[in-house]
Amino acid sequence: MKELKDMHEGDEECVGDSSYINERTSDNRPKTDAGFSRTPSDMSESDQEKERKSGIIYFQTLPPNFTASRMRTEMSRFGEIGRIYLQAKISFVKNLAAKLRNARGKRKRRFVEGWVEFKEKNIAKRVAVSLNQTAVGGKRRSSARESLWTMKYLSGCSPILYSSFKWTHLVEQLSYEQRIERQRMSAEIAQAKRQASFFADQIEKGEQLRKLEEKVLKRGGVWHKFQREVQQRPVIKNKDDEKQVDSQLLQMIFTG
Repeated sequence: MKELKDMHEGDEECVGDSSYINERTSDNRPKTDAGFSRTPSDMSESDQEKERKSGIIYFQTLPPNFTASRMRTEMSRFGEIGRIYLQAKISFVKNLAAKLRNARGKRKRRFVEGWVEFKEKNIAKRVAVSLNQTAVGGKRRSSARESLWTMKYLSGCSPILYSSFKWTHLVEQLSYEQRIERQRMSAEIAQAKRQASFFADQIEKGEQLRKLEEKVLKRGGVWHKFQREVQQRPVIKNKDDEKQVDSQLLQMIFTG
């Protein structure tokens, strides 16, 4: 499982999975290769200028068998590429033989969405407009040949600092989703532990009662089993139904 890093080298690539796992610093920011994430406030002027000039395209779906290196090769035909992040969906393919050999089964990885950073946002805009809903193309036997590009240019996130969506915003978004996912998983694990503890307590109590019953019966005593009494509420009659019954009864009397 690889980590998402807020990278600042143009030739870097990264991939992730559905849990958005990052390394984090003590102040809850994603780590970078240098050790800390860079926010607009702690970036140098030259880095901020590069960030302003860049543009990001979001790919809603990815062609079959496309990896980060394949995406870089394809997109580099249109302009200089910066960073790439592909989101992977992990599924497990299991059959009877795999279960007998290995309980984990066979791991299969497929990328479902991604973000590509162009160093010139004007180029990114043109690429998104011209390629969206067009065929990927390629060799005749390629599995991606008939697939369509589904992409859009990410604009306007923080008008004060940037006029368009930047890589910093992506890292912040994925980090936030990671925290939410961790909180959800922690809540589910805590609930499962409470349920398991409750069931274990009930089983232990049942075993203690069974042993106590055997002990009492061996000594010739009487064991009274408690049976829960269910108190049933009286049936609420509908006034309309009562009127209908009364009218039917009167009709039978007078017609008879």
